[in-house]
Formats: sequence, structure tokens, C-alpha cells
Amino acid sequence: MEGEKTLAYLHWEKLVQNNDFAQADHFYEKMRTEQQLNAEVCFVMGLWYRQMQRYEQSADAFVQGLILQPRGSDLYYELANTMREMGNEEAAERYYQYCLTLKPNHIDALFCLGQVLAGLERNQEAGEYFCKALGQTNSVEEMIAIAVELSAIGMADQAIQIYFWALLQEPDNFYLYSNLGIELAEQQEFDDAIFCHEKALKMTSNNADLWYNMACTYSLMGEAMRGLLALEKAIQLDDENRNYAIQDPELECLQKHKRFWKLVKRSE
Repeated sequence: MEGEKTLAYLHWEKLVQNNDFAQADHFYEKMRTEQQLNAEVCFVMGLWYRQMQRYEQSADAFVQGLILQPRGSDLYYELANTMREMGNEEAAERYYQYCLTLKPNHIDALFCLGQVLAGLERNQEAGEYFCKALGQTNSVEEMIAIAVELSAIGMADQAIQIYFWALLQEPDNFYLYSNLGIELAEQQEFDDAIFCHEKALKMTSNNADLWYNMACTYSLMGEAMRGLLALEKAIQLDDENRNYAIQDPELECLQKHKRFWKLVKRSE
């Protein structure tokens, strides 16, 4: 915050440090009435209101911040996030765009705008923003998130390429191999998919999700017995997989067998 801190601000700051929302809210309104607000206070209160699910007040706080700091890219970004929480995707798109006008390489705004556009079924535009976000990161975790989104809008080839790039950085990342296996299975590249799942399981054999993904791939291959063995392991490691398996269309091949129903049946 630029300039001297007023007494009201210092008191508000102490209330925030003490996590006293009610009093911080009171002093925010007091500073607003007395025209002592600054963009930092508005930003923090906007986040806090949203956390408390007081979305109208959250949006208002960010707008107040933008009145004081019209080129606040992060204020636009957070206002867009609040609009998404309120279900106003069109407003969210607009504010993400404003943020990116001010800060074109804002990776979170690029990614979130891609999600909004995907939700509006504007997949080509969404893909462009996801790819722009990809160009701003070297983080494997962020690469995975982008690849998942690209896959969801039908850009599987790009998603697969991202997983290969990420594996060059983290060749021992079991999650990358698992996701790559899922993508390859959907492309009916089953031998390569199984190879990826096996690589992942060699790195960590007690991960229920990896066994479940293996079961799905074997099911898509028509390898029911191997799929049932993998599913049994997935259920042993996480009992919730019973519920997922019953409703999962990828396990249709396994669902034709009595053993499947024995596996998913809960003991009374």
C-alpha cells in the first residue's frame, strides 16, 4: 500500500491478522463511509467476503478497489472469479478479458478464461487460451491441469503431447504416466496405455486411482479378467471405488460378469 497507513487502516489490519471477520467487516464499512478505503483493503475484503459466500459484497469490494485502482489486473481477475461463483459466466469472461488487457501473461486468467469458454461450448477459443497459458509455465502441475482441460474439449492430441513434455521434466512422476495411459486408451492405443499404467504402478503400487485406471483400460480392451483383478485391487485400496465402478460406462465389459457384482456388493 502506498502512502501512510491511517489509524483506521492499522486497526483493520490488526483485525485481519486476528481473523476477526465481523470487526474487520465493520471497519471496512467505516473506512468506506469516511472515504479512507484503498485498493488493498478492498482486495482483501473481496477475498474474505467470497470465502464467506457473501458474493454480492465480494463483487462490490472488488469494484470499489477498481474505482481506486483502475488498472488493477488482480482486482479484475478476482472480480471475474466472484462472477463465476455467482454463476454469471458472461461477466466472468468480460473481467478476465479486462485483466488480460492489462496483463496479457496472467496465467491464471488465461486458464480460467479457457474454462469459462469451454463451459460455454466455445471450444476452439477455449483451446487457444489453454495453449496461451501453457506458454507461460514450466510447472508440471500446471501442465497437467492444462492437459486435462484440453482433453475435456476434444484436444486429446495436444494433451498427450503435453504429458510427453512434462515427462521430460519429471520422468518419475507416476501421475503423468497414469494420465497419459488414460489418454492413450481413449485413442485405442491400448498396448502403450498399459505400458504407462504399469510404469505408474511400479512407482507407487498402493494408489487406488492407478489401479482403477488400469481396470478401465483393460475393460476397454475387452480383457475382462485382468480388468477385474485390477478393479479388485482398486476397491481394496479405496472402498469408494465400488460406487464409481457401478456407474462407470468404461467398465461395461466387466459389468457383464458375476464377479464384478460380487466385488462391488457391500457386505451388510
